[in-house]
Amino acid sequence: MKSLHILHSDSAMGWGGQEIRVIQESELLLERGHRVSLICQPESYLWEKSLTISSPSFSCYPLVMKSPANPFSFSSILKILKIIKADIIHTHSSIDSWLVGSAAKLSKIPVVRSRHISIPIKNMFPNNLLYSKIPQKIITSGEAISEVVKSVSGVKPENVKSVSAGVDFRRFDFRINGIKVREELGVNPGQPLIGKIGVIRGWKGYNYLLEAAPTVLKSFPDTKFVFVGNGPGFEQTKSIAKSLGLEKKITFLGHRDDIPEIMAGLDIQVLASFAGEGTPQVIPQAFAMKTPLVATRVGSVPEMLGQGERGILVEPKNSVDLANGIIKLIGNSDIRNKVAEKGYVFCKNELGINQMIDETISIYLEALKS
Repeated sequence: MKSLHILHSDSAMGWGGQEIRVIQESELLLERGHRVSLICQPESYLWEKSLTISSPSFSCYPLVMKSPANPFSFSSILKILKIIKADIIHTHSSIDSWLVGSAAKLSKIPVVRSRHISIPIKNMFPNNLLYSKIPQKIITSGEAISEVVKSVSGVKPENVKSVSAGVDFRRFDFRINGIKVREELGVNPGQPLIGKIGVIRGWKGYNYLLEAAPTVLKSFPDTKFVFVGNGPGFEQTKSIAKSLGLEKKITFLGHRDDIPEIMAGLDIQVLASFAGEGTPQVIPQAFAMKTPLVATRVGSVPEMLGQGERGILVEPKNSVDLANGIIKLIGNSDIRNKVAEKGYVFCKNELGINQMIDETISIYLEALKS
């Protein structure tokens, strides 16, 4: 196969599973001998992360993308496309999908669109064109999202493909020792440590985990909680924790890059989202680290957890059910070990980064043919 030149675009400013995947796919494509370019917002987390990629086959173009109808941005993108001569355009967010996707269509370059979240899509003109006319192919991060996309007017089901997030076993190695993280948090050996990792925003369900914490503490009073991540709900979530009298039980670490080490220190990883999720990055990461999971039944999460074989599934927006799921795992090491081992085996067979990038490249090649 000849070397391809892939241009990723993402207008998001934050840092979460979507942005992590953009960087991850870029690095994997570079490892495979392809060229990669990226258009992203200046001062975004993606821009900062792009500066750490030292490959001569990688270029990043910071560009302000505040509106899908900005003529300056559109003109700048057309100039970039003319200079770099990409083979495939891969868009990730709404604004860049309009700007970069439209410029690519005008430049007769095939477009692949990724949809990372499972929230409903406005199925009306002109929004449906983002999925039905601009891209040749659409990649989703879970079957639940695929069904959402297929319901959009004009979308051909055969052009939609689910490719789950993959995990790099070179980085997420269950043999990593989490003792330093536990010492940092003041957690003793044998003391339960419950973690939630991800962007702190409304639909991620941090509030429900806070509401569940007092119930967990009644059964296991020495339990500690750690929240890892930043986001628009950071200060509000800290305020709620304080109002519940949980300041001494919960540590807010903010953004961290040492996620494998943090997961190695956890006894349980919680996903409490009630909307939006496709295949959250933390699920394959926790599987790879053999960290037991308690997760809500949203998006493709039940499918990922084997309907409860690879983790404890609980109802979304239900702090009582969430607390009971956590208590069940804390109190039974056999169940913890069983679900963690099953999760690891599934992840090793189905969720490696090589499988993810192989499937992605095959979709690029299909887009080129079409």
